[in-house]
Amino acid sequence: LGIPSVLSLPEEHYAKVYVKSRRIPESFYSELYFAEDFKSFVEALQIEKEGLKEDDPRLVIPFYDEDKNLVAFQGRALGESKLRYITVKTDKDNHKLFGTDRINKEETIYVVEGPIDSMFLENAVATADSNLMAAARHFDKTKIVLVYDNEPRNKQICDRIEKMINHGYKTVLWPSALKHKDVNDMVVAGIKPVDVKLMIDTNTVSGLEAKMRFSVWRKC
Repeated sequence: LGIPSVLSLPEEHYAKVYVKSRRIPESFYSELYFAEDFKSFVEALQIEKEGLKEDDPRLVIPFYDEDKNLVAFQGRALGESKLRYITVKTDKDNHKLFGTDRINKEETIYVVEGPIDSMFLENAVATADSNLMAAARHFDKTKIVLVYDNEPRNKQICDRIEKMINHGYKTVLWPSALKHKDVNDMVVAGIKPVDVKLMIDTNTVSGLEAKMRFSVWRKC
């Protein structure tokens, strides 16, 4: 990508300190990058993107297709910014799915919102937004589990979950006692990834059970 990987950065570098603070597995350090000036990085790739600011350091998360071609990337702000995440496609017709290069389509595929969240789960992809339906177009419906963020008071999330349940998708409805918003927050709070996975599997529902659980789960 023409910019340094997190693995290559000094231990005290603030981007590496951030990655460590999010407890991202070290196996991903070579696949994450740092752009001192995200705007310049995007321009160097000859991609047009409006609204980018000068001197905006960001963690860069590349999105690849099944053949390891770069199809998009996300810049995660490392300082104060109104735009915490900026997702850029290398071509307007590309998909915006993180993790497709690591997926076994014969196994259960977990679909989460954030790329960082997906790094804690085996066989997971991320849509980089709350439109998990985007992943449903790429995989066998019977193989995917939709893992929305834990936001029962968010009307948009509730509406999307209800729609997907009505379409027959397997969806995770997090335990009501859980206070953390997403997978990464859970791991940072001390919940082991293996226990997050267990929580996901034991709270995956579909059909009539999902409709009944959802009516209790939603608070929006």
